[in-house]
Amino acid sequence: MTGADHHKILAIGFAAFAVILFFTFLLLALVSVGVFVALGITFANESGDPNQAGVGILGVIFTVIFYGGLGLVCVLPIAMASWQMLKRRPRARVWGIIAAIVLLPIIPLGTMLGVYGLWFFFSAQGRNYSWA
Repeated sequence: MTGADHHKILAIGFAAFAVILFFTFLLLALVSVGVFVALGITFANESGDPNQAGVGILGVIFTVIFYGGLGLVCVLPIAMASWQMLKRRPRARVWGIIAAIVLLPIIPLGTMLGVYGLWFFFSAQGRNYSWA
């Protein structure tokens, strides 16, 4: 296989993982927000005090911050790597290395793609590949 073949496989693999992780985090965030809204409504109804809904509001704020941060750490580098690689930008190798490292703990497919990416980016073929 040529460097272009490895490059294309990695770009598509990174894009697939970015989409899967994005929708997973979005679904988890929506479920968590729903739980906290229901919790706030329940606390307000049981106590008769509308100020008790603050627990739900704080939970929603925490959920949005938590999943937003998780998305910035996990999804953004992978999506950027895919985008940079598909557009053949000079920084694609750096983003690809970061994305491969982020994917390593996701067993088994993320680990395989991460190891494959690191192998390609640090091989002679990956270092000499024309990124621009």
